[in-house]
Amino acid sequence: MTRNFDAIVIGSGIGGLTSGALCAKAGLRVLVLERNDTFGGAASVYNHNGLAIESSLHEVDGFDEADPKLPVIRSLGLDVDLQFIDVGDLYEVRGGPIGAPFVLPHGAVAAQAAAIARFPQHQAGLEEYFRRLFALRGAVSLAARHREDIDWWFLHAPEAARRLWPLLAEGHATLGSVQRELFGDDEAVKLALTANLAYYHDDPDNMLFVLFAIPQASYLIGGGHYIRGGSQALTDRLVAIIKANGGVLEAGREATAILIEHDRVTGVRHASRTGGDQRTDGARIVLGNAAPTVLAGMLPQGQEDRFVARYEGRSPSISLWTVTLGLSRPAKDFGVRRYSTFVLPVWMTRLSQMIEASFVMGREPGDRMPPYVFVDYRQIDSGLNQDGPSVVTLCGADSLANWAHRSADAKKAHKSAWIAALIADIDSHFPGLARTVVHSEMATAETMQRYLNTPDGAVYGFAPERTPGKSTNAGARTAINGLWLASAYTWGGGFTGAMFGGAEAAREALRSAAV
Repeated sequence: MTRNFDAIVIGSGIGGLTSGALCAKAGLRVLVLERNDTFGGAASVYNHNGLAIESSLHEVDGFDEADPKLPVIRSLGLDVDLQFIDVGDLYEVRGGPIGAPFVLPHGAVAAQAAAIARFPQHQAGLEEYFRRLFALRGAVSLAARHREDIDWWFLHAPEAARRLWPLLAEGHATLGSVQRELFGDDEAVKLALTANLAYYHDDPDNMLFVLFAIPQASYLIGGGHYIRGGSQALTDRLVAIIKANGGVLEAGREATAILIEHDRVTGVRHASRTGGDQRTDGARIVLGNAAPTVLAGMLPQGQEDRFVARYEGRSPSISLWTVTLGLSRPAKDFGVRRYSTFVLPVWMTRLSQMIEASFVMGREPGDRMPPYVFVDYRQIDSGLNQDGPSVVTLCGADSLANWAHRSADAKKAHKSAWIAALIADIDSHFPGLARTVVHSEMATAETMQRYLNTPDGAVYGFAPERTPGKSTNAGARTAINGLWLASAYTWGGGFTGAMFGGAEAAREALRSAAV
């Protein structure tokens, strides 16, 4: 029997759940379909060998009053229902050409002062670098704050033009070009300022500076935060909001077709993961929390080409590998002092070499280690594993090509070899830590592809690159009337990007429903 809903959400990642929660709170009857057996996509915590393991989230940026996503957080009551734990300094970076470890604190003034103290020869360049970061963040905050207020734009046109100018002034400048302009060939200062590049991309010479500067400034101004209890706490709260407002969520249901009549979405056909129990549910709004290539495969013949044309030329983002370790003693016993420590390998002497990081895992472990971040959840009140082993995670850029050609046994052996090599490498920075490892496991780009159902295992939506003839974001609107993108593919990657994508999709869908 066909059921009728106001909106159907395909996928329960953070973008999908955000859009579903906003639509449900606005009075729409919502159905969320999730192909996996649990909700949340990458935003989940799973238990293995007695350990609660965070699937993806290291930190969320911002939460200062100018943070553009704060209105969404507050509208859903997440600022009251969840605890966002400040992780302290943005990161420590060591290795490569850095020399002694460098700590980048959060706070606009503190970050600039720390960078100038370490690299005084670049004071003028650093002042300009931070000015550009914060001007871009300010422009986006202004645009987000007044996006629905037409009168404000009319009454404050000169101020608006002045404050939005940085978005136009940076144009198509890349992160690499801006760093060369300001710091010449001094690679140490470049790597110190962009050690967390893998939060966004792996190619500084093709990454738009705007798309790096805005979230990086958000981290510096508002700080990094971890949701106490893990990303699962955010997923659970969004699920609860949808249910409390009359919504329905069904796991283990894979959308197989988006139905269209008279050039408008009319519903979704879906089935169990085994392909049985097919059902059709009606709705005039479909919120796609899936990659556009996946959604395209659900469209009727003749509609698919029109849909994908909008995304031609856009490449999927990088993928990631993660190694999770359970330690019998806290990492701080061995000298770890920060929540996030970025480790650069000896071969990495230039920022431009970051693009090579995605392919290191394709080799056998040897002299060439990948750059990675070491995250110690015990440094903060994470709410995870408070009484058991201390959990840490190592994470870096990955490519599906590193794994796709290997047999199952070869993949298992390759993972084991790399886990051992990474443990040895982090032990070289914090001697003694390796002896305390009581649990280890690894996820790869192939894991991401299988679980998230994304092309090439992409974790950040589209790559934040220059795309001729395209705007810097895809937007929620699609070529199909009634179908909206509600994911990292809308505005960008990470939890902030996914929430923005979900919020924009809900806002546009609600506006269209009111017409």
